[in-house]
Amino acid sequence: MARTAEYIIEGEANDLRDRFFLGNRLPVDIEGLLIKQGILTVFTKMSTDFSGMCLKYSKDTNFILINSDIVLGRQNFTIAHELYHLFVQDDNDFKVHSCDVTNPQSPIERHANTFASYFLLPQAGIVEVMERIECNKKTINAAHIIMMCNYFGVSYKAMLIRLDKILGLPRDRYDILNAVQPIPTAMAFSLDTEVFEKPKVKEKVIGDYSSKAQSLYESGLISKGHLIELLDEIKLGGYE
Repeated sequence: MARTAEYIIEGEANDLRDRFFLGNRLPVDIEGLLIKQGILTVFTKMSTDFSGMCLKYSKDTNFILINSDIVLGRQNFTIAHELYHLFVQDDNDFKVHSCDVTNPQSPIERHANTFASYFLLPQAGIVEVMERIECNKKTINAAHIIMMCNYFGVSYKAMLIRLDKILGLPRDRYDILNAVQPIPTAMAFSLDTEVFEKPKVKEKVIGDYSSKAQSLYESGLISKGHLIELLDEIKLGGYE
């Protein structure tokens, strides 16, 4: 797969934001979006090298699995990454996608990562926030970046990379900001650290789990035994 120009990927992200009526400035309410779009989403604890996966098992029925044992910002980024696979990627190329967003191994996974960055971090919104907190290319510091992380719900690294694309930070300045440890720095400035931490709730479901598990079985994507196992063995506490 040839590398896609970033302006095309940004256009894909903006188009999906428009499709979901998100505008081009505000942060994405991830949970609200999943509910509104009827995407069955399961959060459960898995190994740290696994970020998530997605499955499209009918035209309008989608499934996302997210590792709940990773920090909140990475969870949000993974969900945006999976939205690319579910709503933008050509159906002819689609299959079950298992993802580690921190180490994408294929062009399509790197494409999905870039999409997630543009989807969660629209340039107009970032520029607006920078004006509000009175920072620019010359004055931006770690506290400014952490404020934006909290606003947009992303990791420090994801925010810094996006800002670098917009501002074109000098390499020495980028390296200094990249060396920042976000949690102790946030605490030093009395800023929220939630987006940099693992959520306390480890088992959670958004959507109608039982009926969509049944749909998986009826579509032939899981066996009857697996259906019973899903309904009987996965005891998830937060149904929504």
